Amino acid sequence: MAEDQPMKSCPLKILVVEDNEDLLQATLVFFQQQGHTARGVIMAEEINDACHDFLPDVYVIDVNLPDEDGLSLTRRIRDFQPSVGIVITSARSQIGDKVLGYDSGADIYLTKPVHPKELMAGIESLGKRMSKAHPIHEQLSLKVSRRVLTGSNGKVELTTGEAVVLAALARAPGLKMERWQLMELIGSGGAAATPASLEMRIARLRKKLDQVGADAPSIQSIHKTGYVLCQPILLEN
Repeated sequence: MAEDQPMKSCPLKILVVEDNEDLLQATLVFFQQQGHTARGVIMAEEINDACHDFLPDVYVIDVNLPDEDGLSLTRRIRDFQPSVGIVITSARSQIGDKVLGYDSGADIYLTKPVHPKELMAGIESLGKRMSKAHPIHEQLSLKVSRRVLTGSNGKVELTTGEAVVLAALARAPGLKMERWQLMELIGSGGAAATPASLEMRIARLRKKLDQVGADAPSIQSIHKTGYVLCQPILLEN
C-alpha cells in the first residue's frame, strides 16, 4: 500500500527580512520553487514599501538586522497584525534567546544555519493552522472611477468620500495612515473633518468591506495614531 502523501498547504505570501543578500536571494528562490509568493528586504525600514501592495501571510525575520533588532521588529509587527505568522531565524541558540523570541511574538524560532526544507516545513505547517483559523478570501478590488468595491461575496457601491479613504489606505506604505492625514484628505473637499466624522466613515467602510467578504478586522485602529488596512486591495481605474 502506498504511503499517504503529506497535505500541501495553500500558496502563501512570505516576506523575508534578511541582511545577508546571498542567503536572502537563495531563500526567495526556494520559496518560489515550492509554489509560494515571496519578497525580501534587507532592512526593517524597507518593509513598508515592500508591503505597499503585498500583505504577507508569514514573515521570516533575522534577529541581527542593520537598522533594528529583529525582536523589536517582531513586536511591532505582532501589534499591527495579530494574526500574521512570524518565524524568527537567528544564530543565537541559547534557551534564553529562544524564550525571548517567543515572548516577542514569534510563532517559530529556528537556529541558524537553517536547512531550507526545515524552514519551509515550519512555514507550511504554520500556514495550515492559520488557514483553519483565518480562511483566506479572494482578492478585493476597488474600481475607483465608479466607486465599486468587489470581493468574494459580491459588489457594493461606495460614496465618494468612502472611496477616497479606502483608495488612500490601499496606496499607503504598509497600508496605514495617520488620523491627521485622513482628516486632511476628507476635508479637502470643503467640509470640515473631525475625528468623529472620520470614525463614522471608517465604520461604514468596515461594514461594506465585511459585506463583500473581506477578512476581519478589515480596518484596524492604531491607538491614538491612525488606521491600518488589513488586506491589500487591487485598485482599478
